[in-house]
Amino acid sequence: MLSLINGYRRDERGATATEYAMLIVFIALAVAVGANVLGTGINGLFTKVSDTLTNVTVSPLPGPNP
Repeated sequence: MLSLINGYRRDERGATATEYAMLIVFIALAVAVGANVLGTGINGLFTKVSDTLTNVTVSPLPGPNP
Protein backbone atom coordinates (compact mmCIF):
# COMPACT_ATOMS: atom_id res chain seq x y z
CA MET A 1 0.00 0.00 0.00
CA LEU A 2 2.85 2.35 0.85
CA SER A 3 4.47 1.76 -2.55
CA LEU A 4 1.20 2.66 -4.27
CA ILE A 5 0.98 5.95 -2.35
CA ASN A 6 4.62 6.76 -3.09
CA GLY A 7 3.99 6.02 -6.76
CA TYR A 8 1.20 8.60 -6.86
CA ARG A 9 3.37 11.06 -4.96
CA ARG A 10 6.17 10.83 -7.52
CA ASP A 11 3.86 11.01 -10.53
CA GLU A 12 4.18 14.52 -11.98
CA ARG A 13 1.81 14.20 -14.94
CA GLY A 14 -0.97 16.03 -13.13
CA ALA A 15 1.36 18.86 -12.16
CA THR A 16 2.41 19.29 -15.78
CA ALA A 17 -1.21 19.43 -16.91
CA THR A 18 -1.93 22.02 -14.23
CA GLU A 19 1.02 24.13 -15.37
CA TYR A 20 -0.20 24.02 -18.96
CA ALA A 21 -3.72 24.96 -17.87
CA MET A 22 -2.40 27.95 -15.92
CA LEU A 23 -0.29 29.00 -18.91
CA ILE A 24 -3.34 28.86 -21.19
CA VAL A 25 -5.37 30.93 -18.70
CA PHE A 26 -2.66 33.61 -18.49
CA ILE A 27 -2.33 33.78 -22.28
CA ALA A 28 -6.12 34.07 -22.67
CA LEU A 29 -6.17 36.83 -20.06
CA ALA A 30 -3.39 38.73 -21.86
CA VAL A 31 -5.25 38.42 -25.17
CA ALA A 32 -8.50 39.66 -23.60
CA VAL A 33 -6.81 42.67 -21.98
CA GLY A 34 -4.94 43.47 -25.19
CA ALA A 35 -8.11 43.28 -27.26
CA ASN A 36 -9.88 45.58 -24.83
CA VAL A 37 -7.09 48.16 -24.95
CA LEU A 38 -6.86 47.93 -28.73
CA GLY A 39 -10.64 48.25 -29.09
CA THR A 40 -10.67 51.36 -26.90
CA GLY A 41 -7.86 52.91 -28.94
CA ILE A 42 -9.59 52.20 -32.25
CA ASN A 43 -12.85 53.60 -30.90
CA GLY A 44 -11.07 56.81 -29.90
CA LEU A 45 -9.45 57.06 -33.33
CA PHE A 46 -12.77 56.70 -35.17
CA THR A 47 -14.40 59.22 -32.84
CA LYS A 48 -11.64 61.74 -33.61
CA VAL A 49 -11.98 61.14 -37.37
CA SER A 50 -15.75 61.51 -37.14
CA ASP A 51 -15.49 64.78 -35.22
CA THR A 52 -12.98 66.13 -37.73
CA LEU A 53 -15.14 65.17 -40.72
CA THR A 54 -18.23 66.69 -39.11
CA ASN A 55 -16.52 70.09 -38.85
CA VAL A 56 -15.34 70.12 -42.46
CA THR A 57 -17.08 72.62 -44.72
CA VAL A 58 -16.90 72.16 -48.46
CA SER A 59 -16.98 75.24 -50.64
CA PRO A 60 -19.10 74.97 -53.78
CA LEU A 61 -17.38 74.34 -57.07
CA PRO A 62 -17.11 77.38 -59.31
CA GLY A 63 -19.67 77.33 -62.06
CA PRO A 64 -19.50 78.81 -65.53
CA ASN A 65 -19.50 82.62 -65.66
CA PRO A 66 -22.57 83.96 -67.51
